[in-house]
Amino acid sequence: MAKKTASLFKAKPAKPALAAPAPNPARDARKPKRGKHLISGLFEEETYRQYIMLAAELGAQRQDLLREALNDVFIKHGKQPIA
Repeated sequence: MAKKTASLFKAKPAKPALAAPAPNPARDARKPKRGKHLISGLFEEETYRQYIMLAAELGAQRQDLLREALNDVFIKHGKQPIA
């Protein structure tokens, strides 16, 4: 008796049940980004590590350090510290 083999071409894939996406509280809790813009730059590894370490030592967010640095640059050049 000949052995039957299943054909991959005739098989129909099972349709997955459509489920509503699970709520993501972390994503929903984010501050709105409306009216905000990303400011970034590429720096050497040593600069990055020192920046990260300083933030850790101060117990500050990296964004807060960047804000402080931008305000210092604005003041240095006669602008209002608005960051």
